[in-house]
This record gives sequence, C-alpha cells and structure tokens, in this order.
Amino acid sequence: MTTLKIVAGQDQIFNEAGFQIAGNHDPNLEGGLSPRELLEASLALCVSISLQKIMAYDGVDYDKSSIHIEVSSVKAEDKTNKFSHFNVLVTLPSSLEPAYKEKLKSVVERACTIGNTLRNGAVVELTEANEPVENE
Repeated sequence: MTTLKIVAGQDQIFNEAGFQIAGNHDPNLEGGLSPRELLEASLALCVSISLQKIMAYDGVDYDKSSIHIEVSSVKAEDKTNKFSHFNVLVTLPSSLEPAYKEKLKSVVERACTIGNTLRNGAVVELTEANEPVENE
C-alpha cells in the first residue's frame, strides 16, 4: 500500500517502510516528482525489473549498469485529461545477441505488470475513508 500525506504543505509519499519520496505538483522541479514523473518512473522500474528477472532466469551474464530506460508520456490530443501513449526507450547491454534482444523486448512487454495495466486499463475507484472523529 502507498500513502500520501501532506506534511507542512509538502506532499509526502510513504510505503509500509516509511517516507520514501516527496511529490510535486509540477514536473521538473527539485525536491520531488510530479504524478506524471511517478507514472513514467513506475513503468521504467517495471521494465527494468522484468528485464533483469528474464536475464537472470536465462543465466545471462551482463553489466547491470549498461541498462538504461527512458519513458516519456504523451497527453491525449482530444483533451480527455489522460495519457494516450507511453514511449519506452530501452538501452540493452551491447554484449547481447540481436536475436536475444528481440526476445527480451517481446517477453518484457508481456511480463511488466505496469505496462499491461496501462495498455489494458484498470478500474480506479475513489471512496472516502471513514475516520473516527477524535474527541478533545
């Protein structure tokens, strides 16, 4: 579970281990990530994890620092307030054979949960929490 709390005017994002990152309302600012940047980062991280798991399963030896993933999102032109496209640019280790690189890309597209969710949509349900009123 992920939780957002506003602390001293700052959006702070927590997981069950505690505070992890600050949120910003606008992109490209210091001190936190915007919702767009967080979404792009989630997709990039999922692709990275999927790549690494597949190569580990296949017993491939590679330099992990040679993997680079860049994600850019494109807003829908019809003004529906959504992203219509995610461009994922992956730099794979140069030591890999071209045929294996193609296999990796194909398998990662099916293995990445975030990518599958974005590709197929998901139900988002907003409900109000019923917090008990504190007595003074």
